[in-house]
Amino acid sequence: MLRDRRAGPVVVSAEPTGVAGPARTWLVPALSALFVPVYASGFIAGKIATTHMAVPTVLLWRFLIALVVVLVVVVVMRPALPRGRAWGHLAVTALLLQVGQFAFCYSGLAAGVTAGVTSLVLGMAPLLVGLFTPLVLHTRLGAAPVIGLILGACGVYIVLSDRLGGSLGVTVVLPVLGALSMAAGTLYQKRYNDDTPVATSVAVQMGTSLLVTAAAMPFLGAAWLPTDAPGWWTAAWLGVVNSAGAFVLMFVLLRWRSTVHVSSLLNLVPATTALAAVPILGEQLTAHAVVGLVVALVGMYVGLGLARRSRRPATANV
Repeated sequence: MLRDRRAGPVVVSAEPTGVAGPARTWLVPALSALFVPVYASGFIAGKIATTHMAVPTVLLWRFLIALVVVLVVVVVMRPALPRGRAWGHLAVTALLLQVGQFAFCYSGLAAGVTAGVTSLVLGMAPLLVGLFTPLVLHTRLGAAPVIGLILGACGVYIVLSDRLGGSLGVTVVLPVLGALSMAAGTLYQKRYNDDTPVATSVAVQMGTSLLVTAAAMPFLGAAWLPTDAPGWWTAAWLGVVNSAGAFVLMFVLLRWRSTVHVSSLLNLVPATTALAAVPILGEQLTAHAVVGLVVALVGMYVGLGLARRSRRPATANV
């Protein structure tokens, strides 16, 4: 999430458009309720996928399936194509925001990091974006992102405190690197690709990510195809629902509601993932995890400026 001088953390501009007000009164709550589990499902499906196939195979099929879905959208919408250096900037964004983020995320899941911990660590990325925005985009930084990031880091530490010396060890560094890659990609996207149509941007990023992954496959010794049914259905889920579907829902909500609304929904993802992982993956929800999760959520809430803004009247673009 990015900050400007007045509004705090922002992702992209959020101007209401497309659907008339009465329709949005019921459609926005419905899409909001759908967005959180769709986004959180990526960590659950990712954990299952990495137990049935190698990480490069997961990446390959995620990018391939997502690209096919997005290309259908591009054919229908016919957005403008990138020009000149925009192609290169989109490629760099793809390496950071897509390949880097998910390679580290899935590697951590494959190495034993739980889905709940992974989602919690990656949930810190928006606060990192807010913290580094002044250096990249030359905007002012308030105290909220710094305080929020400190609280969030404390929450993550509490969650991990009883496992850092045991089952997790240094593998927790992998989702941390994923969060850093996600933050860097978000900042690069905002700095260089902000004027590129969404469908075009996502299509180029998925295409670039697919090419890079496919080129690396012969050197990684991974199978090109999933070898069983769980591998196929989790790859399909990650490509269609979690990748293309989550992007569509996010950008629709950003257009119809404020960025604060989307930030609030993203704050619910770690808790949703942790709760869903108990019955689906058999992960434990310990006292450490509950306390740490609450502290981290408070940090995200403060860091994204939601506590301050919840006391303000609705603005014109909400």
